[in-house]
Amino acid sequence: MKKILAMILALALAVTAFACAAPAAEPAATEAPAAEAAATEAPTEAVVEEGFHPASEVTLNFPCIWVGTDSKAAVFGEMVAAFNDEYAGRAKVVIEEQTDYQAYRDKIRTMISAGQAPDLFSVDGTFKLADLADSGKLMDFAPYLDGTDWGATYTEGALSDATLDGKIYAIPFESAVFGIYYNSELLANAGYTEFPTTYDDMFAMADALKAQGVIAFPLMTGENAWTSMLWYSQILLAIGGPDVYKNGLDDPAFVQAADVLKKMFDYTSSDAVGAGAAVVNGHFLNFEAAVYTNGPWFLPRFAKEGINDLGSKVKFALPPEYTGGMGTYGGLAGTVQAYLCAGTQTDADKAAAVVEFYKFINQPEWLYQLAESSGAMFFVKLDSNPNDIQIKQDLLAAANSAPYIVKHFNDSMPTAVGNAFPAALDELVLGTVDAQGFVDLLKAAGE
Repeated sequence: MKKILAMILALALAVTAFACAAPAAEPAATEAPAAEAAATEAPTEAVVEEGFHPASEVTLNFPCIWVGTDSKAAVFGEMVAAFNDEYAGRAKVVIEEQTDYQAYRDKIRTMISAGQAPDLFSVDGTFKLADLADSGKLMDFAPYLDGTDWGATYTEGALSDATLDGKIYAIPFESAVFGIYYNSELLANAGYTEFPTTYDDMFAMADALKAQGVIAFPLMTGENAWTSMLWYSQILLAIGGPDVYKNGLDDPAFVQAADVLKKMFDYTSSDAVGAGAAVVNGHFLNFEAAVYTNGPWFLPRFAKEGINDLGSKVKFALPPEYTGGMGTYGGLAGTVQAYLCAGTQTDADKAAAVVEFYKFINQPEWLYQLAESSGAMFFVKLDSNPNDIQIKQDLLAAANSAPYIVKHFNDSMPTAVGNAFPAALDELVLGTVDAQGFVDLLKAAGE
């Protein structure tokens, strides 16, 4: 845990700018002998150092989620086009558009299980690195990163935390920390010029908002219950502190946090049970809800999609402190948003082409554009960007000074537990179970 915290905090110190990703299930079958075989088949670093001069043009297939309406789609498309232009006659990346996150995850897991991992692909925190390594289907990037100029471009600790038994099957690419965002006009109408710093005061504010017919917290139990899960993560840190996951679900903080989360549903929308991301986002963007949480990738949408000049009214706040809790004010939940992976390559030219493409898209000049267009933040070291909007600068400042940044609930728990969260939350909100029953359902899922 400490190592992960150090890694995420290090990237927060280095990046300048910051997709509602949805956690889901995996595990992959273990095939340790196959993983060892894959390592022996991987080309050596010398292939890259001698230059990329394939005998004929190499085609790389890339089933990709950064397409369509995704916030990274436009710039990422330009990145791929630029690569294909610069490497014309030597390498070409062919994008296979995937517009549904869950369908995309299922596709990647199915392909890996069938021994047909794509040439290029990305995975999020719902994939466990150990499972990817054990599949024996992924390319090891360690020979291309260890002690190289490319490896030196990553933030401190990023690559070491992605290394298993000396191998790197997933390159850290995109990360995030999660803050609280609020509509300053709606809060002002309720008598608040600043966001409360304790949960007690936050609920008092929620009462004031409710009296005006305003949704305090847009929450959801449908899909992956994403925003509700993020709130639960922040509440857990406030009550149990940064080591709350150390003792697993037996820590009493999980029950206490469930009680707090259930109380928040007294101040949410009437359609929260069963609601998905579109419902939650719509309430905040359309000036119907006052307090919102999501990843930094969502920040540009406040100005682009909101009504009544929402972008200028959204402010950043730290998660509240829980009276008597073990957390430190300013602590944040975070995640690894995306890793870059590749299928095992027995052809040296194809392996070299994979490396060339991933080095190309990790160049700072491209990442700055991707950050500005999507709000994403990355593991590559980047200098300060004076073009950041204020709310991004506020989030970065919070990350820079955070006493700790801990991976959110779904990233910190076994996959089966994260998958069980939405259904268990449904039962909690509907009163079928109490807070202890909610935690018991999560425990049962993990057994």
